[in-house]
Amino acid sequence: MADTESAMSHSSLSAERVEKRAAERYERLLEVQQLMGRVAREIGPALELERVLHIVLNGMRSLLDFDGGSISLIDDRGLYVAAADPDVSEEVKALRLPIGQGLSGRAVQSGQTQYSPDIRTDERVLTHVRELGSNVRMVSYLVVPLIVFGEAIGAIQVNASGVDAFDRDDQVLLEGLATQVAGAIESARRFEKVAELEVLKSDFIQRVSHELRTPITIMSGFVTTLLTHHDALDPAARRTMLERIEVATGRLSGLIDELLMLSKLEAGVVAANREPVDLTVALEQVRRESADPDAVTVTCVPGVRVDTDPSLLVRALGFLVDNSLKYAGHAELHGGPKRIEVVDHGPGIRPDARTKVFERFTRATDQTTLPGMGIGLPMARTLLAAIGADLSLEETEGGGTRFVVAFWD
Repeated sequence: MADTESAMSHSSLSAERVEKRAAERYERLLEVQQLMGRVAREIGPALELERVLHIVLNGMRSLLDFDGGSISLIDDRGLYVAAADPDVSEEVKALRLPIGQGLSGRAVQSGQTQYSPDIRTDERVLTHVRELGSNVRMVSYLVVPLIVFGEAIGAIQVNASGVDAFDRDDQVLLEGLATQVAGAIESARRFEKVAELEVLKSDFIQRVSHELRTPITIMSGFVTTLLTHHDALDPAARRTMLERIEVATGRLSGLIDELLMLSKLEAGVVAANREPVDLTVALEQVRRESADPDAVTVTCVPGVRVDTDPSLLVRALGFLVDNSLKYAGHAELHGGPKRIEVVDHGPGIRPDARTKVFERFTRATDQTTLPGMGIGLPMARTLLAAIGADLSLEETEGGGTRFVVAFWD
């Protein structure tokens, strides 16, 4: 009898525990739903990317218990930390993780959640990334991709200093949040890009107006002087004025050519007609057609031929040489198999500006008084891509600039 009563008591206790756990899970579910609703309401009117990311980080903090959380986004150089709580070190901020590498890179590439109970012994984790700056404090690591219309735009991550700090419930909660906020993050990012582009285009229009007005003013001034005071001017003075007019005309023609090329690139009507090209001949043509041929030197491995569009190659390299002549006063063209370098030993490009020099309508500095519209380098990269080559900027010893053209095949 006592055994029966004990069994009944134990059964009753077990039922109470099950009911209590069910009630706790139900309460937790309500809390999560309320939290998701609050996050959605807060994000709704927000357009600024920084504010949206801040709201998402707060939502992550409310959902999960973690030591560090971050939101990573994809740019043209890889995956980078766009926001974090607490803030990450400068080394981690500067990192660009290649898509497909590490846990975050794998999550973005596969579109699947990645979890490591202990990244110190996980072969998927890159050693140099794990030991970088503030990353050294991480042990457990959970990352969920941000998916918009089937495409990954980034990821949200949480980490802890203890082993196996996250469970299946944590994964489900983080995945639910990622689904809720991915669209808002992408909308805010696109809004930010459009706003930046509008500012850049506005600055570009002002710059174009100034660049076009300068040679026209010079030409108009000298023509007026010649018409008004022709008889009073000696032949030498008249010739000098005509030479200045010729230079201004050439500059105006070059500006118009750049704008026409830009319009063609925008319309996507530039197509490459490839043929075998003697690289030495092409580089010599670039030198001859530059603004100052005597300031350009050419060295090329004899007999090198590339399968490319000669006119587009010469035009693209011309933009690079003009850039070197403008800022350094000289340029070096070095040609070899599958690689061309345009080098100068001028002031170089600031490290913080190197990622933007290939963006349209931008310049390495806004403080320069040198002429230019900020479209030469972007057009060079676009033209080279059309003929099957990449354009990159490499470090140089002792200052200066080194542009590298690398052919794909």
